[in-house]
Amino acid sequence: MRRGFTLIEMIFVVVISSALALGSFKALQALFLRSAKAKAITDMTLRSQIVLDQLGVMLYNRIPNSVIGYTPGGSCEAITELTQSHPILEWMGTMEDELLLRQYDGYINMGDSNKTTKILSAPNISASLNSSDVNLIFSGSLDAGSDETYSACNNAFGWHANASNLSYDVTITNNQIEITDATQPQFIYEKYYLTNTAYAVARGKELKNEAGCTSFNNYNTSLLQNRGKDTTDTTLFLLYNYQPFNGETFCDGNISVLAENVNAFRAEYVNNTLRLSIDMNQTIVNSMVRISKEKVVF
Repeated sequence: MRRGFTLIEMIFVVVISSALALGSFKALQALFLRSAKAKAITDMTLRSQIVLDQLGVMLYNRIPNSVIGYTPGGSCEAITELTQSHPILEWMGTMEDELLLRQYDGYINMGDSNKTTKILSAPNISASLNSSDVNLIFSGSLDAGSDETYSACNNAFGWHANASNLSYDVTITNNQIEITDATQPQFIYEKYYLTNTAYAVARGKELKNEAGCTSFNNYNTSLLQNRGKDTTDTTLFLLYNYQPFNGETFCDGNISVLAENVNAFRAEYVNNTLRLSIDMNQTIVNSMVRISKEKVVF
């Protein structure tokens, strides 16, 4: 009767145990990778949906004929007349909070207005609106201002050092708007918009190509100090609180992060709607996980 194992038997046991351990490790590694990918996809799905929903709300309150696509270096086109893809989307926002608070209603009483003196009768507009930070833009024909879209980038709303011939300085008193701009409107429409800020959406890769972007450069410097690396190329930013009609660009505004790991952002005008697309990716254990999402804004 034997009291132990032979050397060969022990070697067989070690070999079999090693094979089982290796197989178990590979199975656990595959399980971990599958779980990490599923988590990344879920996370990117939620983040991309939140970003598109936020942009959808802001763009719903856009001034339609002010929306442009812009490429650093000066290339600009009205969103309704795009002939090429532009990485930056810009638009003028309506003063929606003041409208909801009933500080104005957006309509002019044409019968009581005086076109010669450029004093407009605006029922229910409040003198509490700070007219020094406010510009008036008429809705244009067919409400969308389609007649002006061709000139949206060229001396229309002040985009990127152009004149703002379709955006007017005003003085607001109770129930009256006086157009005090040196450029007077050729046409006065019943419906108008008030604006006090523009918005832009862009990735850091594009903002780096725009000279003198103070807000972005400050953010990038802070990021480098906190993380020790530059990840802004694939970070999608919202820029706001700037006034093109006063000669400002998005480089003069505030900046906030919408999402990281954004591979591409696009905006198209299709059938009188804006179609926003966002592509996101993330590296999980040397494997790339991607997701694309789209939203239509009416």
